[in-house]
Amino acid sequence: MLEAAYNLFVKILSLSAMASVLALLILATRFLFKNRLKPTWTYLLWIPLIVRLAVPWTPESAFSIFNLFPLETESAQTFYIPSAQPDVGPVSGMNIQEVDSTKVAEITGTGTSKQAERPDSMTPVTQGIYDPFETSNTGWTPMHLLVLIWLSGAVVMISLSVREQLRFTARVRREPEIRSADILWLFETCQREMKVRRPVKLVETKQTAVPTLLGVMRPKLLLPTSMLHTLEANELRHIFLHELAHVKRRDISLNLLTGLLLALHWFNPLLWYAVSQMKRDQEVACDALALKHLASGHHKDYARTLLKLLETLTDPIRVAGAAGISSSKKEMKRRITMITRHKKITAQNTVLGLTVIMVLSGCTLTGAKLSSTSAPEKSVVIPSASQTKDSTAIDPKGTLLAEKNGITVTAKPTAEHALLHEVTVDVRGEVNRTFLWNAGEDETRPPSIEEADLNGDGTKEIFIRITTGTGTGLSMSEIHVLQPVTLEELVVEDPVKTLNRRVKSSITHRNNHTYVSAELDGKHLTKVYDYTEGAWGEKIGFGAVVSYELDGDRIVARLAGAASISEFPLEVIVVYGKELTIESVQMYYGSFISPPLSEQDIKSLLEKKLTASGWTFGKKGDQYTINFMDPPNGVGEGLSYKINPLTGTVHDTTSGSPVRSLVNREAIDLWDISNGTEYKKELYKLLQPIFDTEGFEPIDEDWISGFIGDGYLFSNVRQGSRELTIKVDVFTGQWEEIADPYK
Repeated sequence: MLEAAYNLFVKILSLSAMASVLALLILATRFLFKNRLKPTWTYLLWIPLIVRLAVPWTPESAFSIFNLFPLETESAQTFYIPSAQPDVGPVSGMNIQEVDSTKVAEITGTGTSKQAERPDSMTPVTQGIYDPFETSNTGWTPMHLLVLIWLSGAVVMISLSVREQLRFTARVRREPEIRSADILWLFETCQREMKVRRPVKLVETKQTAVPTLLGVMRPKLLLPTSMLHTLEANELRHIFLHELAHVKRRDISLNLLTGLLLALHWFNPLLWYAVSQMKRDQEVACDALALKHLASGHHKDYARTLLKLLETLTDPIRVAGAAGISSSKKEMKRRITMITRHKKITAQNTVLGLTVIMVLSGCTLTGAKLSSTSAPEKSVVIPSASQTKDSTAIDPKGTLLAEKNGITVTAKPTAEHALLHEVTVDVRGEVNRTFLWNAGEDETRPPSIEEADLNGDGTKEIFIRITTGTGTGLSMSEIHVLQPVTLEELVVEDPVKTLNRRVKSSITHRNNHTYVSAELDGKHLTKVYDYTEGAWGEKIGFGAVVSYELDGDRIVARLAGAASISEFPLEVIVVYGKELTIESVQMYYGSFISPPLSEQDIKSLLEKKLTASGWTFGKKGDQYTINFMDPPNGVGEGLSYKINPLTGTVHDTTSGSPVRSLVNREAIDLWDISNGTEYKKELYKLLQPIFDTEGFEPIDEDWISGFIGDGYLFSNVRQGSRELTIKVDVFTGQWEEIADPYK
């Protein structure tokens, strides 16, 4: 068994060394031809590397680069021991020389007379052939340990990859398929355009922050829940075209093979780097294939869609059997540049790409010619005529982004920075000023221009909101407040820095669960996830998703709190005062719909859960009401419920007991439970994660001391040495300490 492992290990070392040479050549080629090879051909450069790693045998060739420095090992080897004695027994502590199989005839004297002339000191070992796994009296040899270390590393790498794949697949398996006729029609249209005949399921999920293709035999396209409610049809089309490009190119199969090969070569850092570059080229190649199916006028729209999806990412998806629109922020500029310069592939591009790949394959997918004593001739590829860089004429006045009440906003891209623009604000031709702002030229989301007295000085300031991108489907924007006479920009307190300082939070992992606890001004939110995998932070962070709006003369900001790149357990609404500083903050449960819920939000959600008739909707105080006209069993009055717009919890009008959540789709539904004992049992299940996270212990035998009347219940608990009363929304995990209502 160990001998077989040793032979495999030797071959792996040989292949790894040859693949390292090829990887360096590919990286050098990418650098030399970076402005001349199209993305498709740049990606195809990596195919010879996969072949080199996967195929252990190569034909001999005088053209092979390995004639210069042979790295291959022969499978048939004979080991010799320098000795003056004809009979050799077991050997230890001796200098052992290895002679390849082409020298056997020379040593044994079975070849020509010239071959028979050999040093007398070289005696062939017959009964005493050297075994690299022969143990001495002291135990295992270093070769034993080296092989076992390699084998253990490979097994661990493969096991972790399979475990992660199975866990992710299991979580996704529970997610619902998308049934929207409009989305399905759009996806089928994209399939026909891309000529993808394989069936691909559309699945709505919260397990990933970006659209992700999963699976080889029965692929699924995973779409984040929030994205379905916010992205427009043209943006979904961009996503579909990109993901179908992965299907068409069979990238997932290649990624799985690459992952397996990388597990066998886990000790080689150069190959890890090469594969990471290959996957970046894979994404760019899919962008190029998607752009082939878009009119040139829509290429910038595609780039904006990418920016929206990539701005919040800190790390790509780590599942070998998946492919998504993922990239590091360092790669964003390269991808955007490719998109803006995209042109159709010409015959010249094809010839150049084929030539480069054939030369690389010819000199690296062949082995050294063992009988040859002369070095192979060097082949030099002469580059074609110098490339003329594309240049786009830019209007010196800039592009008009928005206009309202005589105020115009125009923008010109800067040569120094891909995202920053020179933005000029002109007020009715009387005064203008140019700023260096992050401003995308998105016709579908132009800047918003408003005039309002934001600082209470009696003069209406100019309020400009510019959409800069989105993350996980939620619009991100920046605001600028200008003094109307001088256009001086006023300082607005940064909500990101403020919330990162004021929100106290923790993220811990135990028993295969992740526990998130957050507190803001005495209001708490607790959430428990049933998995620990992923790029979790140590605490809640803000800054990935920020949006602004104007409510009368006040600025309102909404910020999502991120626990990981895909989980946003809470949202904070920030209201500004007249000093343009933060006046109030309110923390809410993070959901697919922004809090607090409006009347239209609640009606829409109820219509999806209830029958079309038999109930009425209204409002009483700060709560909304549902009244069922038909009483149960035909006796008495119909049932009546209230909805708390701050939590989205539906509760009984009479008792105040919670029965259903409109915002937490994963919560237990208590709507149809009529048995009091069973109802209390389910409430305990909802309370348990909160108690576990916060270290609460119920003081009384009955955890629930009563219901407050707005969907909250209250409980007397002990936390360490403290005894306190808390009111809790069991569906969203929002809670706070209160005075005992009975005292």
